[in-house]
Amino acid sequence: MPQKTFAPVKPARSYEEQARRLMEAHGLGIGDIGHAREILSTVNYYRLTTYGKHLRRPDDPERFLPGVTLDTLYGLYCFDMGLRHALLPVLEFFEVQLRARLSYRLAMAHGSAGYASAELFRQDKQSLGLHKSLMNKFKIEVRRQGDLPFVRHHKVKYGGQFPIWVAVELFSFGMLAQLYDIMTEEDQWAVSREYRMEPEALAALIHAAVGVRNICAHYGRLYNQTIEDQPVLPPEYAQVAGDRVFPTLLALRLATGGNPVYDEMRQRIAALFTQYPQAEPARCGFPPEWESLLAGA
Repeated sequence: MPQKTFAPVKPARSYEEQARRLMEAHGLGIGDIGHAREILSTVNYYRLTTYGKHLRRPDDPERFLPGVTLDTLYGLYCFDMGLRHALLPVLEFFEVQLRARLSYRLAMAHGSAGYASAELFRQDKQSLGLHKSLMNKFKIEVRRQGDLPFVRHHKVKYGGQFPIWVAVELFSFGMLAQLYDIMTEEDQWAVSREYRMEPEALAALIHAAVGVRNICAHYGRLYNQTIEDQPVLPPEYAQVAGDRVFPTLLALRLATGGNPVYDEMRQRIAALFTQYPQAEPARCGFPPEWESLLAGA
């Protein structure tokens, strides 16, 4: 069998060489090499150019459309960074609230340590496997974060036993999603009613929020980016359903709106669109009436 050959890794280039390549090979507008060097030393060439995927010539995808400049791409990056920062308080509010509501239901229905018993969750093979995996991850977190005062306290005073309202503070957001997934239908309904949603809709929202939160936490791209997990919106909002970030923001507002963090987010996003006019709202799934939708008007 012939051995497969691969293309050679691209050579390293200085900031000045990167700028010239962007101009000469890709047709990107750059007026000042010194200014370009400052941008490229702030945002990696590879990360920055992903913001121009939709700004390439249809007849020659290697070259940018006329009028597209390095400042265009940098502005989109700055908009995206601001968008992530605007979303994080809302995602934090939802995640922290979810910890409280999940732990309260499990504690009141099954006791402070009932979460450790697989018998109290769904009994299908996948759920049982997820429960075992969650308990193993929890033990790893107890060891990893053993120097935290509340972890040390429960080791010393209670022999390493953690009630659910303490244990849940060591769960990642993804672990919370899995915990909800394996809860019995009765327990899921008890939680989802507090969000005025059916259990399946709340599960979809939790997974969507986890995905967006992970992008924000790891400085990923939200602008012009497909979001795999999407929430289930009520029929009256079907026109804004899609594969971008906006449906998740709207679903979060519908589920837990009324907290000031939502108004603050909406105002910050509006200011970002004003500050960075190169950012197109539709690239993030924002419809023309997005402000009124997020305001609950």
